[in-house]
Amino acid sequence: MAVFVEANPPEILRASQKDESYINTIKNELADIVQRLFGNQTWLKVQWLSDLTCVFLYYTLTTLLDNQTLGEEYVGLIQVNPTLRALPSKLTRLTAITLQVLGPRLFSQVMKKLDTWLRNPENIPDLTPKARDYILLLTELIHSSSFWVGRLNLVLFYMYGKYYRLSQRMAKIHYVFATDYLKTENYNPTFKFIGQMALTHLVLLLLTNSITKWKNGSSKNNSSAISVVDSSSEKCAGTSPSTTAKCSLCWDSRKNTACTPCGHLFCWQCILQWLQTKHECPLCRESVQPSRIVPLLNYE
Repeated sequence: MAVFVEANPPEILRASQKDESYINTIKNELADIVQRLFGNQTWLKVQWLSDLTCVFLYYTLTTLLDNQTLGEEYVGLIQVNPTLRALPSKLTRLTAITLQVLGPRLFSQVMKKLDTWLRNPENIPDLTPKARDYILLLTELIHSSSFWVGRLNLVLFYMYGKYYRLSQRMAKIHYVFATDYLKTENYNPTFKFIGQMALTHLVLLLLTNSITKWKNGSSKNNSSAISVVDSSSEKCAGTSPSTTAKCSLCWDSRKNTACTPCGHLFCWQCILQWLQTKHECPLCRESVQPSRIVPLLNYE
């Protein structure tokens, strides 16, 4: 018989939201320091590294050192192993933290490099073009599987109330209540209903995505032919995309130009990365929400 009672989904969600709010505060403070000392261009280059560092340090200084996170302390939760009688081993906790922080990025980078390597005919010269296309399709499906696995893990959490994060599911880390007054074995049926709705949405999204890919594949040859004709006619006319317009964030030629409500132009990716840390225009400091950014189609 377990000494403690497993935590319910509402408390796990509340603890996770608290942790995310504290981590975002740390990220914003670090972003402000880097931008003031080294400028916006440096910040855009090291943003991914600083974000990973903040998350890793937060959980290292709490979970890995046998302490509760601020969110877990706020709700009254403790991480335990599957027996619900002891804390997870340090190796288990380190594995869960590493998977949570580095797992998605490492998986994405490995799949991108594998895709680039497979597309080079010199690497596997004996492979037929048809077989290469099938292998590339398989790698694309594997690459996109991270999204579907994450969604499926969330569905299972809502339906069964365990393992909010995929890394904790892989490491078999459970949550229990640390205080007696929170002990309850009643599972809120609303979360099961949310899980069922999320599962239905996931299935419909998968079907829609599959149909879209099938339609895109059937029209791929036609679109490729049109693009070749357009590019050749553009060369004949002596026209070329504008290379003089610079993005004030990356100081390179603007790509996929986007406009803020105040009228300033940036690269689409640059301004979205900037707005992840500060909801203001980099030039005039006017308040800007990400949803107000307008992509300028056919601008160049």
